[in-house]
Amino acid sequence: MADTPSARPARRIAIIRLTSLGDVVHTLPVAAALRQHEPTARIIWLVEEREQVLLRGNAAVDDVLLVPLRRWREQLTTSAGRREIRREAGALTQALRDLKIDVALDVQGWPHKTSPLVWLTHAPMRVGFDWHYARHPLSTLATNVHVTPPPSARHVVDQNLSLLGPLGITAPGDAQFPLPPFPEADARAEAWLREHEAIARRRVALLPATRGQAKHWPVESYREVARRLLAAGDTTVFILGGPGEEARLEQVRGDLPPDRAVMWAGGPIPDLTAILRRMDLAIGNDTGPLHLAVMHDVPSLGLFGPTRGQRNGPYGRAGSFLQSPTGRMRDISVDEVMAAVARVTTTASRPKAATR
Repeated sequence: MADTPSARPARRIAIIRLTSLGDVVHTLPVAAALRQHEPTARIIWLVEEREQVLLRGNAAVDDVLLVPLRRWREQLTTSAGRREIRREAGALTQALRDLKIDVALDVQGWPHKTSPLVWLTHAPMRVGFDWHYARHPLSTLATNVHVTPPPSARHVVDQNLSLLGPLGITAPGDAQFPLPPFPEADARAEAWLREHEAIARRRVALLPATRGQAKHWPVESYREVARRLLAAGDTTVFILGGPGEEARLEQVRGDLPPDRAVMWAGGPIPDLTAILRRMDLAIGNDTGPLHLAVMHDVPSLGLFGPTRGQRNGPYGRAGSFLQSPTGRMRDISVDEVMAAVARVTTTASRPKAATR
């Protein structure tokens, strides 16, 4: 049968998904399905430096190859930096050659980033989306097997899983999101939460920062949502973000009571993951941490304007989203968000636009 492990020799399969945090999360089910349906395969993942933390020590991935494009761009300005780029790029090229990869999966579809890597694998089978679904149509020039996701694959997770069809995995099953164990981060998260809030309180995460100004819901709106949540008396609001997002998080916190509106920003991804998995609710923009929350079955509400929640929203039974009717984030009202919060905490379903 096509969907059971076969007697074929173990294949070496490369997943090419460099960035970003949320997109790597949305690609984890591809590795998990490969591990389940072709357990003898050697699974190799090409990824950026920041996102590698989700893959090292992950039982679904055998090898992690770094492609530090962000750092290379910074190093281009000096001769020493350019020498380091040549050294690391040469080592990456050699590693890809030595691995003798059989299948390359271009999940990202960027002609200026992932397509050169697809070529460097020299894989006989190079799988990517067809030009209708690829991030950029030119990326199809680097692949020789082109996939059109079925109409039922509306979310990017299901679209990514459709790339496994040419490998014989046409029914991958429910999406799984494996992560490495983070025991030290779990211990730090427990200690931090005990230090900053009463254990009996409901924990709500606000995720107000993301890349791209157009995807930001106004800080005043987040603050008003926090104020209404705190009015219940049994809630602690955690305003969470990554490096460089401290100023926006401080704006959201504003004049809220500091003992019940706690800010955390700039720490490592494992710690953020450990904090999020201990939340009772997460509310955020189109941002990677929102997907880390929902993959741990935390009820999660995504706020979407220029991007489509149906495709990119929180995935799974605990996820829901609100889509701005105008594409402008400011046109999502606080009242709508509070009404959606009441629903998402009692509903377990696939991402479905909250009734407006």
